[in-house]
Amino acid sequence: MTTQLALLGILTLAVIGLAWWVVQLARQVRRAEERPGTLELLQREVQAVRSGLDDRLREQAQQAQELSLRIGQLQKATENVEQLGVGLGELQKILRPPQLRGGFGERQLEELLADTLPRSAFEVQYTYPSNGVRVDAAVFLGEGRLLPIDSKFPLDNFRRWVELRGAGDPGADSARRAFARDVMGHVDDIAARYLAPEDGAVDVAFMYIPSESVFHEISIADFVTNGCTLAEYAQRARVVPVSPNTLHAYLTVVRMGLKGFQLQQSAREVLVALTQLQDDVDVLGSELSTAIKQARHSLGNLEEAEAALARIGQRLDVVVGIRSSDVEGEELDRVGKGR
Repeated sequence: MTTQLALLGILTLAVIGLAWWVVQLARQVRRAEERPGTLELLQREVQAVRSGLDDRLREQAQQAQELSLRIGQLQKATENVEQLGVGLGELQKILRPPQLRGGFGERQLEELLADTLPRSAFEVQYTYPSNGVRVDAAVFLGEGRLLPIDSKFPLDNFRRWVELRGAGDPGADSARRAFARDVMGHVDDIAARYLAPEDGAVDVAFMYIPSESVFHEISIADFVTNGCTLAEYAQRARVVPVSPNTLHAYLTVVRMGLKGFQLQQSAREVLVALTQLQDDVDVLGSELSTAIKQARHSLGNLEEAEAALARIGQRLDVVVGIRSSDVEGEELDRVGKGR
């Protein structure tokens, strides 16, 4: 609206200037009629001025058209912002009940885990074996270790604190202390329920906060409660507040670690397989050595049998030779007697 008024004012000034110039030109024309020698010169000047004025009017018309388009785009953008504001207001109304906020945070957490980690690397609504306590999500780190993640959304007192602080209301300090109590209560709850080493949980737990603005205030809040800031209080309780962006960064590191762990596991499996193969080779070598000894023993027996067979053959040859001599003697005797 302000830009439109400015554009209207510019056009009004241009019209007034043009009218003033026409009046001055009419005066000069009357003076020129009184001086016949200058009429033609004045006409040429008028023509040149008119040509320049036409060019300026065209430029101004083009600029006015561009300005009108920009005003239209600005109005459209303003309408989009207003619609977004209405949508955010409706979202705040929807998320006002704590149960709905909890469901929203848990659903967002599950989607973030599914987008970053393989499905086998995490479990939503994980139940601790020893005490039956259920956490919103658990990330499996290998070797029986897990990282618990629980979603918390302390929105009521945070929103009240921000609104009162923006309005300069003295009640903002009370709302701030109430917000701090909410955050510390969530930290204590997570530390008491989910830091369970007997169930394989690591010595730290994540507190997932679905809102970047709430997380930002928790991280940078400089007000001191119980002798420390909110970030220091969570650190002492071994609870790490995370937002959607920071959790994604943490999970990326976890994914890289899981890949390294899987590679290590694969190397261990290969080493175990090689060890078993070495054992099998040793057994095979022992059996081959026994077989070779047995073969050598059998070969020795065969050589001894061959020698015995040779000796038997030689003896048979001797016997056969003796028998042949006897037969020949008998034949000779028989021949001699016949004579």
